[in-house]
Amino acid sequence: MGTLSDLSRDIADLVGRLGPSVVRIDARRGRPATGIIWADNLVLTADHVLEHEDTIQVTGSTTTVKASIAGRDAGTDLALLRTEGLNGAPAPRGRSTDIRAGHIVIAIGQPGELQVTVGIVSGLSGSFRSWRGGQVERLIQTTAELLPGFSGGPLVDADGRVVGINSWNFGRGVSRAVPVETAERVAESLKTHGRIRRAYLGLGAQPVRLSEALASQLGEESGLLVVTVEPGGPAQKAGLLQGDTIVSVDGDPVRHLDELFGKLGALEVGSAHRLGVVRAGERKEVPVTVGERQR
Repeated sequence: MGTLSDLSRDIADLVGRLGPSVVRIDARRGRPATGIIWADNLVLTADHVLEHEDTIQVTGSTTTVKASIAGRDAGTDLALLRTEGLNGAPAPRGRSTDIRAGHIVIAIGQPGELQVTVGIVSGLSGSFRSWRGGQVERLIQTTAELLPGFSGGPLVDADGRVVGINSWNFGRGVSRAVPVETAERVAESLKTHGRIRRAYLGLGAQPVRLSEALASQLGEESGLLVVTVEPGGPAQKAGLLQGDTIVSVDGDPVRHLDELFGKLGALEVGSAHRLGVVRAGERKEVPVTVGERQR
């Protein structure tokens, strides 16, 4: 039983070290939630727990302070809060790419007293849309139960590093977390712009099967047929035409709309890329600069 005792002590020590970085968020009447200290006087939490923007309070290990919203994004269910005088060090971060099914993970919440659940990674999902309309390209699914008030709190690995941000919004009974890499990208955009700047091309497309000759030549059976081109949009400026078939983005195949959306989600507004396009039976490369999708 010595091994289990050692594991128990290790988990308790890990939680004790992280505790000062985990805070209570009060922005819903009678329903506190959790957040984590992300940087100096910046707290990351779940967007859906912020119902009263004018009366947000953050309670750390030694003090309670008022907070304002630096930015929020319903799509990823993340929000960044700005505080003054909040004590505590930012939680150490790991990489969600370092974990795989079967690894031990710990969910930490601070809806009142510090609370903890332990589980394993049960899977890594692809693109997921929540019941409230949010969408992320990847989620971590675990068996660590999300107790009431755990949304916005950290999912940590066995080394005590944050690998995800827990959100009931994406689970509704299944424990899921937004990967820390997504959280870092979103938090930086919220800090700088107050919103997420999402890339777009300004076109409509639908999957289409390629001819046998093209499929043999390209090594792909399908692509995306351009059915509409928005006037003045990035696609039109790049010279894309209705009837073109997009087969790749920066050399990576795109056969379905989800693949195209996934690629766009990782691109920065204003960045330049190459679209592989089939036009009149011939493949060509079309340079395009992605624009910003308007809210």
